[in-house]
Amino acid sequence: MKLHAAYVSVADFDDLCFQVLFDTQDPADDFDLSAPLQPYLLVQRQFEENDGGVCYIETHDPDTYAGHFHLQLLELTPTRFAFEIDRRNNRMVEVTYTLDATRFREVQRTVHIIFGVQG
Repeated sequence: MKLHAAYVSVADFDDLCFQVLFDTQDPADDFDLSAPLQPYLLVQRQFEENDGGVCYIETHDPDTYAGHFHLQLLELTPTRFAFEIDRRNNRMVEVTYTLDATRFREVQRTVHIIFGVQG
């Protein structure tokens, strides 16, 4: 899956759950249930219980890209995020975007926590 995100946001919930959202439409806009679903990617990991290190992913294509998986971070830069899903098919996910240095550091911190990157 490839996606170009106009909006990137991060969140943490009491250091128990971390998420990063890549969206093609402004999350502040009102959500119209009758409109077609716009491309997005949500990657989330919870630390409340020992889950064996799996992450939750959700996209606009729930039949192919939704569920709990082991993920491997391949690249994270101010313009690209790529990871591999530990399964047979539809393994690669790539998101492009543009982040300034401050926003990139925020996103990098959260992504590193989600993927268990040390240091």
